Amino acid sequence: MTASNDGARLPLPDLDTTLPNGLRVVLCSAPVVPLVEVRLTVPYATTGPGEVALRQLLAGILLQGTAHRDADAFDNALATHGATLVAGADARRFTLTGHTLADSLPAVLALLSETVLGPRFTEDVVAPERTRLARRIELASHQPAAVAQRALLRRRYGDEAAARLEPAPRLAAACTPEDLAELHARHLGAAGAVLVLVGDLRPDDALAAVTDTFGAWRAGAADDVPRPPSPFVGGPPLWVDRPGAVQSMIRLATPALPRTDPGYPALHLAQLVFGGSFASRLVAHLREEKGYAYQLGSGMESVPGASTLMVEADTAAEHTAAALGVIRGELARMSTEPPSREEVDAARSYAIGSIATAMSSPASLASGLSNLLHIGVGADWLHGWGTLLDGVPYEAVAEAARRFFRPGDFTGVVLADESAVATLRRTGSAELDF
Repeated sequence: MTASNDGARLPLPDLDTTLPNGLRVVLCSAPVVPLVEVRLTVPYATTGPGEVALRQLLAGILLQGTAHRDADAFDNALATHGATLVAGADARRFTLTGHTLADSLPAVLALLSETVLGPRFTEDVVAPERTRLARRIELASHQPAAVAQRALLRRRYGDEAAARLEPAPRLAAACTPEDLAELHARHLGAAGAVLVLVGDLRPDDALAAVTDTFGAWRAGAADDVPRPPSPFVGGPPLWVDRPGAVQSMIRLATPALPRTDPGYPALHLAQLVFGGSFASRLVAHLREEKGYAYQLGSGMESVPGASTLMVEADTAAEHTAAALGVIRGELARMSTEPPSREEVDAARSYAIGSIATAMSSPASLASGLSNLLHIGVGADWLHGWGTLLDGVPYEAVAEAARRFFRPGDFTGVVLADESAVATLRRTGSAELDF
């Protein structure tokens, strides 16, 4: 075990409460500078293929003015208070992110409430954003990383389920102001939403301001929440053709434990030993010793109710087969040669130190809290993370290594030119030996 990490603990939220309409409010006083970081997350369920594009279009409209003021007037009001706001959406949630001068928090919360409750749905606002979004989705879809990600989703979940996680440019291009108004009424409700404020604030005063501005927000549909993805099984990686590519992208995945599971800390330490840190086995063997990959590692991809253990590597085309062989060998070694006590202690120190460093600013702390609350952990999770890691016995990490790193439990894709995977291809199939 490492020494006590009390000094690395992050501040606990001063207040965590839920308004009658279902809006959860988490406030954390961190008076480093006279600013307050604002993070609003509104979860939703995506049911149709490509519908993420409609949510992204709605997010793009949210800051283009309101029912009471146009885009210029809204921007000027934010600027007057030294504030910024950025809106976005993915397959599971809307996010509004920004900051304000501490003294202007009530006024900026009022502006945030104004745009969330009453965006400006007019054709002159919607048309240019619709065109920009459709073009952006189309261009992004051809990037190698996006192609690999799309193929991996299909390998994990099948075409139908994966399509619900990907934006379709044609849907964005055909969306009308009336469609957006209906989408807003259906998905932007307070029930399940989380507002995180971190910075130079007085919790009681901040809560009063939030209640004044968001107390009238309607709750919305109680069942409009993201659902955990279906479990997936291991299987041979699939080759995805990228003719003429001089580099290959390897993406592997296996189901893991959600962050709410008591075994998650042990699994996190095991994946740090495997490939999640600069001193990991995979980095030492694949990059430092063999020189096969210039970008690689492992990590946990967490969503509400589920997590996935990911392994990624980008390698020169001529090293693709050898790199896959090294990855498979290191996965197998985790099962047969579990992490040593020295490896576990090094991973523990790295994990505790890195989270304290990463969350040291109010902005990063606000984002970290918002993301973690979205996937279902408590508001005190970050504060207690170091203690959780300190309490993980070596035997639990060894068991996680044996359980989650079996090569046959992984599946994935390899985006590559055909020549790079010729020796791995199974006859008449896109499946690769692994």
